[in-house]
Amino acid sequence: MNPSKSGLSSAGKAGMVVVLIVIVLGAAYVVPSLSKGGGSQSANSNSAPTPVTGMLSLVGDFPKMEVSLSTYDAPSGLIENQSFAYAVIGTGAYTKVEFTTVGVGHEIVAWYNSTGVITEEDVIGQRNYTGSGVYTLPFMVPYNSAFGALVSITGNSTLLSFMSKTSEATTGIGPTQMDVSTYVLAVPTPPYSRLTVKMATIPGTDVQFAVYVNQKTTDGSTSLLQVTSLSR
Repeated sequence: MNPSKSGLSSAGKAGMVVVLIVIVLGAAYVVPSLSKGGGSQSANSNSAPTPVTGMLSLVGDFPKMEVSLSTYDAPSGLIENQSFAYAVIGTGAYTKVEFTTVGVGHEIVAWYNSTGVITEEDVIGQRNYTGSGVYTLPFMVPYNSAFGALVSITGNSTLLSFMSKTSEATTGIGPTQMDVSTYVLAVPTPPYSRLTVKMATIPGTDVQFAVYVNQKTTDGSTSLLQVTSLSR
């Protein structure tokens, strides 16, 4: 097996469609900031929740998570469905996080240092990679795309400024109860003809992050990224 291609399925590539939301509306996809409390207020809200800001922040608040990604590329007619999961398997000088493609068995262990930078990646059953650029290796693309998109959207005040809050309810996501607020794009804004984002806050805390992103672009392409399970 070629390690440079390992894990880079078409579903993983399709995951980058979700990231288009962040790029088009002016926020960086890779969010290295780890300082909490620096996020902007949520749309149409007087409160100032603390957004998850970076993967180390995300895995610190939620040691286990699973997401599903469904995409339809209108120009090619390609439909993809995939699920990804991570679990924190070690903490200390480094935070070790195991990423898995559900149902496929592809496993990567990423070593995050105290600043949130991945310094080593272990491809289970193959080999280890080290160096400053390991987070960009192809086999990490599906995980960076899916989980990274949620993190980026969470802190994207430009994205939220285009949206209106339509509802709020307590919802169970796996074993965790969350206060979930739904935001929609009131007026089609190219390249989007439809966009819905759900932001979740843990009851009793101010930790907030996106758990659902559903978009349709003007060419008819769609993508749905949602958190299906998480634990504290």
